Amino acid sequence: MAENQETTPLLNEGTSTGTSTKPASKKTRIILGIFAIIGILAITGWTVYRITEKTPLVNEPLKIRLYTHNIRFDNHHTDVNEEKWSKRRQLVTSSIDFNTDSGSANVVCLQEVLHNQLEDILYNLNEGNTTDDWTYFGVGRTDGKTEGEYAPILFKRAEWNVVDNSTSWLSESPEVPSRGWDAALERIVSMVTLESKANPFVRLNFFNTHFDHKGKKARRESARLIVDRMENYNGYPSFLCGDFNTKPEDEPYQILKSHGFKDSRTLIDQLHSYGHKATFTGFDNLHEDTAIIDYVWGPYFAKNGNQSPSILESEDINYYDLDLHEEYKVMIKQYAVLHSRFHGFYMSDHRPVSADYYIYKD
Repeated sequence: MAENQETTPLLNEGTSTGTSTKPASKKTRIILGIFAIIGILAITGWTVYRITEKTPLVNEPLKIRLYTHNIRFDNHHTDVNEEKWSKRRQLVTSSIDFNTDSGSANVVCLQEVLHNQLEDILYNLNEGNTTDDWTYFGVGRTDGKTEGEYAPILFKRAEWNVVDNSTSWLSESPEVPSRGWDAALERIVSMVTLESKANPFVRLNFFNTHFDHKGKKARRESARLIVDRMENYNGYPSFLCGDFNTKPEDEPYQILKSHGFKDSRTLIDQLHSYGHKATFTGFDNLHEDTAIIDYVWGPYFAKNGNQSPSILESEDINYYDLDLHEEYKVMIKQYAVLHSRFHGFYMSDHRPVSADYYIYKD
């Protein structure tokens, strides 16, 4: 601040020997006093603004909510009991809107999103395009533009700055639109690095994906490819969301787990876990599926923030990157598998999953 302050020369500084200096009048002294007060207030106000806007509060966590949902593509040949997108879209959007209004910084990961569905969701979230609060990153998996399903990552402009983003195809040629191994369809992982506006020192990576529903090898190799991306993307903590078409006992899940990534579902304690167990339901409410295939994965050093300090400290021996662990602390606080059937119909054949984390940056 000092370089922006001007030095005011002394008024009526003595000239020659024997010449007396006339004292400033009362009116002049009042004017000078007013200017001095204005200057002090301006400097103080600017300092407060800089602290408030740019400097994070010491020891205050950044509270984030991750919300992931396979919304079911806009199917023109609907299955039994499946409603058309035109009927489902309001529920899908309302669920996002309600569950991202907690005061946390929000990141929404969606799967099976066609371009028209993405436009509908953003239109509703942005109050009929009267605001531009919500934006996204993602591309269609067929052409890398707008064709095919997206795995978009949505967030609020007021909460995040975009640092970096990219898309990789889950295949032997990840840089171009392609179908990998024994997959039935093209599959992608969307990646974005976001910087918190509330705490600009906090930067986080978010990955969103949808594994193939048929190719067993494709799911296994997709897990390995994403592990490689997450471990080498940059030095910031990474979260992974999506529909993995993979149960906890399956190999792709075990690959992610063996590399240290934490399944929010198993990291959280029972008291702070809410809702259903299964994430996939189908559309038959009398014979709902019971599969767990949708996940929110946290970084390897994520901990249960509801546990005692002694338990948390004992887990430090599992860390293999102490520099990153000492710089960031990641604590899960809540986890939920939310309801998806309202007014007699399903908004999707998957349930939304949410996880709340506290991020501390030393």
